[in-house]
Amino acid sequence: MTTTTLGVRASATGGGRARGERRDARARASATGTPRATRASGRRDALGKVLIGGVALAMGDASARARASEEENAIRVAYDGYASTYDDLDGGAPARALGLDDLRARALGSASGDVLELAVGTGLNLPAYDLKRVTSFTAIDLSPGMLAKAKARSETLAFGNDARFIEADATALPFEDGSFDFVVDTFSLCVIEDPVAALREVRRVLRPNGRAVLIEHSKSDVGPLGAYQDLTSKPVKTMSKGCVWNQDVEALIAQSGMRVVKTQRALLGLLVVVEASPSL
Repeated sequence: MTTTTLGVRASATGGGRARGERRDARARASATGTPRATRASGRRDALGKVLIGGVALAMGDASARARASEEENAIRVAYDGYASTYDDLDGGAPARALGLDDLRARALGSASGDVLELAVGTGLNLPAYDLKRVTSFTAIDLSPGMLAKAKARSETLAFGNDARFIEADATALPFEDGSFDFVVDTFSLCVIEDPVAALREVRRVLRPNGRAVLIEHSKSDVGPLGAYQDLTSKPVKTMSKGCVWNQDVEALIAQSGMRVVKTQRALLGLLVVVEASPSL
């Protein structure tokens, strides 16, 4: 009897000690670890920060898009206003005196196949094309007023009803990859806020063996003149329809992933004619 009683008492005592040890272990874990409620709260805080960050990022993107849209609309309105007098400033006798008509004729006379012209304006380049070499002609511009002038000019030059004049942004061309054999840009890269984006679009829509020809304002390679351009770039941009007249056109082309094939400078290096290939 005594043995049995001692055995039961020993068993009960051992079980009590075990339960006590488990309670002590849980208490120590609770004291030294992170409570479950605190961990859950931390996860909620982290999730909240992620959500807030995502919302802020989305709002930032929306704000940037809104600003870009406002700027694009401002350019559209401004060039609609320039349309009626644009030829007086960029064409006619002043352009002939500076040799611009000859420059256009030499640069664009080789355009062939499916041709795209960026920022066509009032169509001052149109007489320079050899239409016997052109299979199809497409022109874009942000300004409906400019496009209307260009379309009217094309009708006097036998471009035909198939010529397309489309309101579009040069940095987001509405054409499939590899749609054109020849892309033309004259004096528009300097007023595009993101010229590299426009050139990347040129590269995208060109066929592998295609060519881009640009006639652009450029920083002169005559040292003092180039320094003067750098010094006056900001006021000139304000006074000349937003034109950045000291850009490095060859460098911009390289940044876009295209390859410069040929370069010709004119007017003491203030203008440059560049032929570029979409293939490096």
